[in-house]
Amino acid sequence: MSEVILSVEAALRRLAPKLPGAVRLRLLSSLDHLERSFLIFDADKEMASFRAITAEEEAATALMLAIRLRRYRQAKEFNPRSHQHKAAVLACVGAIASTMISVLQEFQIVFDFDRKRIDVKVPLSNFGVRGVEDLAIQFVEPLDLVYSKPGREEANPFADALAKLAEKASFDNIKKMVSTQANARNTLLYASDSELPKSKATLESIANRKHKALTLLVLAVMVLQSPKHLALVRDSIPAFLSIISRLPVEPD
Repeated sequence: MSEVILSVEAALRRLAPKLPGAVRLRLLSSLDHLERSFLIFDADKEMASFRAITAEEEAATALMLAIRLRRYRQAKEFNPRSHQHKAAVLACVGAIASTMISVLQEFQIVFDFDRKRIDVKVPLSNFGVRGVEDLAIQFVEPLDLVYSKPGREEANPFADALAKLAEKASFDNIKKMVSTQANARNTLLYASDSELPKSKATLESIANRKHKALTLLVLAVMVLQSPKHLALVRDSIPAFLSIISRLPVEPD
C-alpha cells in the first residue's frame, strides 16, 4: 500500500527525498537539530535550547520557501533569512491554530509516500456528531479551508487571533513578542552586563518546540503537494505581512 502511518519524524524523513531541494534540506536540518537537542540536554542545556530554537527556525524557513515555490501572491515578501520573519511565521501559525482547536481536538495524519502528500482525517465526533465514532472526514486538501465568523467579513480573518495571542503572552503587541522571540537565541550564547548566558529550558519546553517545528514541516509539505493556491494559506499571508510590516529593520 502507498498509504502508511508512521511517527511524524520518521515519515517526514522518508518523504524528504521527494521534496524540492531547498525545502528538503531545511526539513532534514530541523529534524537533526531536534534529535540532537534531546541527546545533549543533560550535558549542555544552553546548546540543547539553541538547537531546539534553530529547529523551529529551519521549519519556519521550509514553510516560507514552500509558499514561495508555489508562487502565492505577495510570497516574495517572505524573507527566509530573517530571524524576525521566522518568529513571525511561528506566531501566525500558533494564532491560526488556536482558532481551529475545536475542530482539531482529535485528528490523524496520513502520509502517502507515492503521491508525496500528507492528508488529515478528522473524526465526525469533533463536530458534535454522535454514534459515528469510527467515521471521519478527509478534506481533498487539508489547507483548502476558509475561516470566517458569522455575520462578519474581514480582510484579515485572523487579526483577532493574533491580538489574543499577544495578550496571552503578556506583551503589549505582536511586534514586541516577535522581536523577543527572534532575539531568544542570543541570550543563550552571549553574556549580558549582569549575568552569564543561562538556559531556563526544560524537557517539556524542548518538546513544545519540537511540536511546533513538526507542525511547520507538515504544513510545508501540504503547501507543496497542491498546485492550487489553498484558501487557508492565502488568507494567512495578510496576517503575516501585517506583523512584519511593523517590525524594526534588522541589522546586517
